[in-house]
Amino acid sequence: MSSMEPNTPQDPDSPDKSAPTPETNGNGTKWITAALCCLIAIPILAEWLPSEIAMWKQAAARNHWNSADRVSAMELNTEALNWDDSNPTILSERAEWQAELGKYDLAISIYENLLEGMAESEQTIAWRMQLCNHYNSLAIREQREATQTWQQWELIDRWYQQFDREHSLPTVARANLYNNRAYLLAVGNTHLPEALESINFSLDLFGGEIYCLYNDPLFLVQFAHQAFREKNYAEAQKHLNSTVDQLERRYALLLATTPSSTWKAFEKKELAHRTGNLSLVFGNVLLFRAHCLELLQIQDQSNETLKGIAVSDLERAQILGASVESFSPDIFSSELLLSANVQSLIPMALDTRGYIYHQLGYHHLALQDLEVAVEASEYQLKQIEKVFEQEKHRIADPALVTSQQQSRYKNLAVILYHRSLAYDATHQVAKAKRDRDRIESLGYTPSPLLH
Repeated sequence: MSSMEPNTPQDPDSPDKSAPTPETNGNGTKWITAALCCLIAIPILAEWLPSEIAMWKQAAARNHWNSADRVSAMELNTEALNWDDSNPTILSERAEWQAELGKYDLAISIYENLLEGMAESEQTIAWRMQLCNHYNSLAIREQREATQTWQQWELIDRWYQQFDREHSLPTVARANLYNNRAYLLAVGNTHLPEALESINFSLDLFGGEIYCLYNDPLFLVQFAHQAFREKNYAEAQKHLNSTVDQLERRYALLLATTPSSTWKAFEKKELAHRTGNLSLVFGNVLLFRAHCLELLQIQDQSNETLKGIAVSDLERAQILGASVESFSPDIFSSELLLSANVQSLIPMALDTRGYIYHQLGYHHLALQDLEVAVEASEYQLKQIEKVFEQEKHRIADPALVTSQQQSRYKNLAVILYHRSLAYDATHQVAKAKRDRDRIESLGYTPSPLLH
């Protein structure tokens, strides 16, 4: 018979072996925490990691593209899309690269797929403008009108009209919008009357064609008005003297422009309108100077020379059609022309209108715009290159500077190409060739696809 151990009571101070110890409890908590972390982290990683890898791949692709290694760039871009096939940044960059390779149909397809079913926003509007570029290039290659560009702009116009978005834009941004609209329609050779109306509105936002075609002297008027407002009449007179000298030459050249038999009726009418406008503006500048001279003479009554110039200015101003009674220096109070953005946009806007005039067959008017656009662009390019040369030891990112220079070179090349077309149309073959040679020196090929 087996004996049984007595059933003795448990010591209350001894540990209960059946209950979890603190060590066992801690390990369990750690396992539970780890499991919860996995449950949370794995879905996040599954969502986040492919997108990050895709962007790394695309960054590498961009480096290869910028180094002109197109094959490796496209391979890496494809790998990036394998990781994240709906990333809009990667897709839009691929579209632009396909367009640079001349595969406009593929670029168009990418943008159309991106836009499908998307709510309109600033991003989709930017994509639509890029899409217009590629519609235009494909239409040029196929020698047809790019009607799809007009359809895109109907959508863009509708979006800007909603909630009064257009009128809430700053003046420069609004002018740029209308310039883009006109330019893309012009390149697509579609709805040219609407394009001309659009670019004229853009130029009007800066004060009209007078302030754009003759912006050098009228730029000086802004400095004169600033000095006048500060009651520094001597400084104002100095700027107005330069303004009058430049306007004198411009006005004389305009008066000397004699329309030949090749000028169309619309061109003759526009030339007369332009001459009348410049005459009035010139007269008002003379009135402004006469007013400054009168104020200076009050300060120095012994200076009879000032009085004589003021009287002469008043007489000439009245001959030019300016009104002494209604004149106020505040008509020159706008400082818009002093903006660097405006100074950059004006030659582009004149290029747009010049190209539209050329497309419509008004080649003489086209040249008036395009010659100013080329002159202004060449001057700006020289100034920027001078600054880059002086500051090159301080430049942290030379690649960015190179990119900015290339953008300037291309803008100038486009304007030169448009002017060469107008020179050809007016039988100025030597000048057209000179422009094409300059385009090649900038690193581009004169071609309708240069836009």
